[in-house]
Amino acid sequence: MSHGPTYYPSLGYCIYCRAEGVRLTDEHIVPYSLGGSHVLRDASCDSCAKITSKVELKIARGLWGQARQSFGATSRRKNKKPVTQFIPDGEKIGRVQAIPNEDVPAVFAFYKMPPAGILLGLNETVDTLPSWTMAVIADSNRQEQFEQKYNFKPAVGFRHQPTEFGQLLLKIGYGQALTHLDCRDFEAICVPYILGEKSNVSWLVGTNMQEPEALLDFGYSLRTKVLGTTELLYIISEVKLWANTFMPWYHTVVGRVQGRNNVGHVIEKLNSINAAEINSPRI
Repeated sequence: MSHGPTYYPSLGYCIYCRAEGVRLTDEHIVPYSLGGSHVLRDASCDSCAKITSKVELKIARGLWGQARQSFGATSRRKNKKPVTQFIPDGEKIGRVQAIPNEDVPAVFAFYKMPPAGILLGLNETVDTLPSWTMAVIADSNRQEQFEQKYNFKPAVGFRHQPTEFGQLLLKIGYGQALTHLDCRDFEAICVPYILGEKSNVSWLVGTNMQEPEALLDFGYSLRTKVLGTTELLYIISEVKLWANTFMPWYHTVVGRVQGRNNVGHVIEKLNSINAAEINSPRI
């Protein structure tokens, strides 16, 4: 089990398009902008990196931008990070005030959803994305302190980005699986969704049914599981971001293995590792 910054060796080709003999860049399993400290060395070609980086940026800025800025999340643009945010009054249209980051009571938005469609036996064309609901995690004490200090109720903002959210989870889940397995060990059914070639992310992404727990010592937690039979096995990565909050565990079906010999090889490989989970310290 890895609890801190860890680097995994390159497979020698792009993990998304399998291109060889091209320039490859490191791939943070959890994006650096979200505190990711586990890295697949030389894992992504420039073309695929451009696609995945665009998705990561949309979530980092659109869904969690205000919250990341408020809580001082990691950024590659350290010298350009603003120290204040312009916060609108939630009750008076047109009133905006510059507030220091540390005072802004930002919320973390996320999605709740049914289990992945593939695990429910649904056809790949059945899209359950319309049933995804948005929820938020807020710090009530920080909210109260803000209202007392600035005498207005702040409006919070974020963009509705369910497809990109699903793509991000699949990208993280795929990277997690590759800390234990080789791309050639399984059929990576998640890759067309990560790259935007297919759009129904609900077929491969879902929320775990149990009540979420807060892992107070961790920034995020990832783990790999398998589900199936001796003839057909699914590779499933579970993802918990902002793990010290009550954000749910998500499952991502990143690949499948068919055939008794192939299934046996993957199970033996995972068992030999003796652990299939990685965590990062709380940031």
